Amino acid sequence: MRSILSLLITLSIFVFGFKTNPKKDLGVIEVEKHINETLRNNSLMANDIHSILISKKGEVTYSKYFNQYTADSLNNLKSITKSIIGLLVGIAIEEGYVQNVQQPILDFFPECQSGTSKLDDKKTITIENLLLMQSGIEWNNRALVKDEWWFNENPHCFLLREFPMDTIPGVKFSYNSGAAHLLSGILSRSTGKTALDVASEHLFKPLNIKAIRWDRDQKGEYYGNSELFLRPDNLLLIGQVLLNNGVYQNKQIVPQHWIKKMQEKSYDATSLMNYGYLWMASKNDDPYFYFAGGSGGQHLFIVPEKEVVLVTTAHWDNARSTLEIMSLGRELIDRL
Repeated sequence: MRSILSLLITLSIFVFGFKTNPKKDLGVIEVEKHINETLRNNSLMANDIHSILISKKGEVTYSKYFNQYTADSLNNLKSITKSIIGLLVGIAIEEGYVQNVQQPILDFFPECQSGTSKLDDKKTITIENLLLMQSGIEWNNRALVKDEWWFNENPHCFLLREFPMDTIPGVKFSYNSGAAHLLSGILSRSTGKTALDVASEHLFKPLNIKAIRWDRDQKGEYYGNSELFLRPDNLLLIGQVLLNNGVYQNKQIVPQHWIKKMQEKSYDATSLMNYGYLWMASKNDDPYFYFAGGSGGQHLFIVPEKEVVLVTTAHWDNARSTLEIMSLGRELIDRL
């Protein structure tokens, strides 16, 4: 009887491609155990987390949703939006819409260039300066002036005309949401399309990503710094494409040289990370990984050596669990 059953199973695999459920990889079992223990011992993180997804060698090995979030829920990616904009800039250069990263940003904003001497200091700011957060524009990401910029009727001109410089471009790392948003304006002005149109044509549609929400500023520009909502599994897919050198179903989606360059251009931004082209890179971690991160616990980790992509999404209205969720992600990378 057993031999007949074994024969039937073998035939079903050969003819129909059915696969019996394999035993869980020991690394995945360890990961699941660690996640459960961490959330059990940290009620704040347990209340904040929305999803954890992991793929290894191209297969999703862990996918779980929490706190009434499901696979269909859209999550605000917060500053991961910046990293998506970074990819779109690389695509725009490849497609010939933008000359190169050395192009001065004021080329794209002629409507802002009158009536203030503060623009004179910004003439040498390049696209690369924005990508590397080295614009030199004074900025405090938590200051009230950020709200003035956010709700201004023309945030691009407000930043360029009203914000002073605190150093020359290309000298100092200074995390600047307004500078990232300028890149959305550069995309729309160079292509004649909105940032969402560019993303849809060159990234989302080729990957069959349909569930999208992207909020806009008071002038109608899609935010380049935040407020892009995607499903976690679609974010995981974007990470998998990057892990695969920008290729999806034999089509080059993101230029391979851009993925390489955005890591090569990483530099010593803080004691914890390097920064390059709106993506972050691990500093002393083994294995090396690069990642996109957003306030509240939004993360997309890519670990080339282990062929691992890891996504976390969480409560985005405040940053109470951001560092703890990031720590969890790094611990999971070690266990995979």
